[in-house]
Amino acid sequence: MTRSQWFAATVLVVLATAGLATATPAPVPAADPIVIPQPSQPATTPLTADTVTPPDDGDPTEGLPEEEVEAAAVPNVQLAGGIPVGRPFPEMADPLPRPRQGVAIIQALDKVTAVSIRFAVPVGQQRRWRGLVFRVRACETTATDEPMRDSVAYLEIFSQPRARDGAVDPRRVFQGWVFASSPALSGLEHPLYDAWVISCQAEAPSEA
Repeated sequence: MTRSQWFAATVLVVLATAGLATATPAPVPAADPIVIPQPSQPATTPLTADTVTPPDDGDPTEGLPEEEVEAAAVPNVQLAGGIPVGRPFPEMADPLPRPRQGVAIIQALDKVTAVSIRFAVPVGQQRRWRGLVFRVRACETTATDEPMRDSVAYLEIFSQPRARDGAVDPRRVFQGWVFASSPALSGLEHPLYDAWVISCQAEAPSEA
């Protein structure tokens, strides 16, 4: 081996040793174990009825009016289906009776000829208009404690057209309560005529 070859081999060995040293990481020393200090537990004494003393808040109803003292004395109210149980409901006043009137004012309409008429029918009596017969069983107005003023009449309406030799047998076409404020709520269903209640009065007007 010549001197130049020996020098080249030596350089290669040195480089290989240096590369190995950089490629191999140094071993990591083991970490110290983590120690979590435990808080000191004071000695506990079991709670009993003798060791627990309830706070003395005094009389909660002291200084209150008599009405509030009576209300505070009512036991707790439990709800059964949303209804309070154990506490009486406040007394409610009876509703005022509806004033009964003696005459019903009725408006009638002929759908074919567009002729309209307004007439009075006393309670317990009947009146004919063209092919209809109106009978009033009751007529009343709302009481003063009701939120809206209205007139309500119980009507029976019969269809009885006149024949050449007399009237045919009547056929009832409507029976029920009719509201003056809502005539379409319960109204007459007839192909030729229409009728509804205007008001209830104590007596028939002179111009009816």
